[in-house]
Amino acid sequence: MTLSSFNTALTGLNNNALTINVVGNNLANINTTAFKASKTSFTELLGGISGTSESGNPIQVGLGSASAGVNPMFTQGAIGATGKSTDAAINGNGFFVVSTGDGLAYSRAGNFSVNSSGQLINTEGFLVQGYPAVGGIVNTSGALGPIQVEGVKLPPKSTSEFSITANLDRDAAAGSKFTTAVQVYDSLGSPHTVTLTFTKNGASGWDWDATIPAVDTGGLSTDPPVSIKPASSTGLLTFDSNGNITAPTANETLAATGLANGAADLSVIFGIFDSQGNPSITSYAAASTVSSTIQDGYAASSLRDIAIDKDGVVNGMFDNGKNLPLAQLVTANFPNVQGLVKLKGSTMVPFGSSGDPSIGAPGTGGRGTISGGALEQSNVDIATEFTTLIVAQRGYQANSRIISTTDQLYQDALNLVR
Repeated sequence: MTLSSFNTALTGLNNNALTINVVGNNLANINTTAFKASKTSFTELLGGISGTSESGNPIQVGLGSASAGVNPMFTQGAIGATGKSTDAAINGNGFFVVSTGDGLAYSRAGNFSVNSSGQLINTEGFLVQGYPAVGGIVNTSGALGPIQVEGVKLPPKSTSEFSITANLDRDAAAGSKFTTAVQVYDSLGSPHTVTLTFTKNGASGWDWDATIPAVDTGGLSTDPPVSIKPASSTGLLTFDSNGNITAPTANETLAATGLANGAADLSVIFGIFDSQGNPSITSYAAASTVSSTIQDGYAASSLRDIAIDKDGVVNGMFDNGKNLPLAQLVTANFPNVQGLVKLKGSTMVPFGSSGDPSIGAPGTGGRGTISGGALEQSNVDIATEFTTLIVAQRGYQANSRIISTTDQLYQDALNLVR
């Protein structure tokens, strides 16, 4: 009978050596961001039927084993906070999307940095992709593009509306005055101080006026302030016996024309009522005071830092205190993630068996959410890897023994002719 055990044992040696190589690679990447451990699988090599037994059953001797694949295990790695604002981790399914210059590629590693152009890149230098925001609004139906996170300037916004939450003392003497100031911004981002002056004119009413400094419209600092109250306004606030406003019944629009700095004319709504129609000014028997001031304008500003939220929105934090979305990260899912092939470092590209990517916003379509300022750790388990290593080592030793035993049998056969 011909001995096939040489070749059979050789397949065992090769396959156990492959397992040891895979374990070595897993352990070498135990601290690699978002690394996914791989696992080997094998199948039996079958020989033909060499005969039948006395009971009629086929006699079939195997020819060893063959590799059935080296498959990455895409289980979730632990997520650890880093405090770095450009870091991001995917909690759940999906891959970050990057542009290699030749097309799109995919990665679980979110240890991003910024290139010389101020754009977000991954560790391989590929541009991180997302939905850019225009005017603080993200268009998730738009085209993907790089994410700009440095060198961003926030243009000024002219104030269109302001309001105060205030009380005017019901018991104040006639002729008493109460003033408060609100800072608004013109189209160039220059601030202007609007002074509201309230004068008690009787038992239930207050006259009001709104002024800005004369220098704002080209006057001298010694000139009296310029009224910006509309000529059509009565300039009167009246209240009922419960301290609720009865007139006017709508907000007033203030106008400042001919600004000295060349900015567009100011047209600002004085919000006596909020968006639900509730008055923001009352007249109770309590001290005149302002509890809050709101206005929607701001000066031009530079980007100070970013923050990434769970939906992948990259929010810009500006020096003037404003926070506006700059872009939204996108993630991709695949029908068969084990079909991806590594391109460079942690970056992968689709292979024939992976299927096409489904790209969209994090947290939608089965895609995981994002943890900003954090990274996903490797999912390599040391105990599992060492156990696999021991089993592979014993398998290698056992197949080595088969080869040495087969060699001894051949040697014994040769000795028969002596």
